[in-house]
Amino acid sequence: MRIILKRELDPIYETLALLSIEDLNKWREEVILELSDCGLGGEVFYQKHFPVIEKYIRTFLKYKVKTPQEEFFYKDKSLEMFFWIAALAVENREYVEHPETADPDRLRRKIAYYLVDVEKNQNIKSEDDLPDISEEKALLEFMDTLSIESREMWYVLNWLRKPVWWLQQLSEMLKLNLPAFEKARQSVKKPLEKLLLKNDDTEAYNYSKIAESSGKDHVVYMSLGTPMAQIIMETRGYQGVLLGYLNTGKGLGSDAKEIIIRQAKSLSDKSKLDILCDLKRSKKFNLELAESLGLSPSTVSHHMNFLLICDFVSVEKRDGKVYYCLQTESIREFLKNVEEMLL
Repeated sequence: MRIILKRELDPIYETLALLSIEDLNKWREEVILELSDCGLGGEVFYQKHFPVIEKYIRTFLKYKVKTPQEEFFYKDKSLEMFFWIAALAVENREYVEHPETADPDRLRRKIAYYLVDVEKNQNIKSEDDLPDISEEKALLEFMDTLSIESREMWYVLNWLRKPVWWLQQLSEMLKLNLPAFEKARQSVKKPLEKLLLKNDDTEAYNYSKIAESSGKDHVVYMSLGTPMAQIIMETRGYQGVLLGYLNTGKGLGSDAKEIIIRQAKSLSDKSKLDILCDLKRSKKFNLELAESLGLSPSTVSHHMNFLLICDFVSVEKRDGKVYYCLQTESIREFLKNVEEMLL
């Protein structure tokens, strides 16, 4: 499996990410809060590193074309649903560009495949392994097997009932707003060039260990729309241009105190501590942790991002599944550093 890093933005992914931001002020507040949760200094970090991102978003919002489809795709949707639609779009560009050529049954199976938890259903390797869901009864039975929030069931059901029609709506929304993305990209051209050339190594973020479960080559794009995230899909990946600042600090100039504060903050959250305690007993994959702790899979993924950043957990592939493992040596090192600092 090869990982091909492209130091450029993906217009389709970026436009989808930018369309998810409706209110810049609200977005700024949420980002600063998340930065504080990560132990990165909140507003101070934002003022230092986010002006380029904010200009990019502000320019997009200035030229954005408001469409009636936007509410269907974004209003009251979880992050999990956003990445589901993003995966559908970037992994099937020919359908997005020419939705009229899509076969309804084939497209329905593709859409359904992106919803299946392949960790739980190891026999499903591709959309061809899914049952026939073209009839309403079979479709409803399939819906009962999905691990998605109840409030979003109607949204998924609408997609699966009329896949080509909704793809056409998605395609139209994207085409109308790709020019706004181009304006946004042009507005930050010079600082973007520097960010794209930063020597961030995908290996520093466990990318290959997670991606190898697909068994396919991965093309990884840089992202301004999700600047501090790492997104891994079937054959595509997205690495935020500021992701390096979320590393434990190795090679980034962070001193030991900053790293310890970040790690300590991750332990102040009960759910994150519960995850670590559960992993102490045994290695688990996402769905097992969700069921064990009574959390949604998307919530577990959210918490796991912070624990991976703090080097308290790692990932391991076994029996075709990606397991989360407790990083005992890193935890011992954290405790040792705290002891040396305070005692």
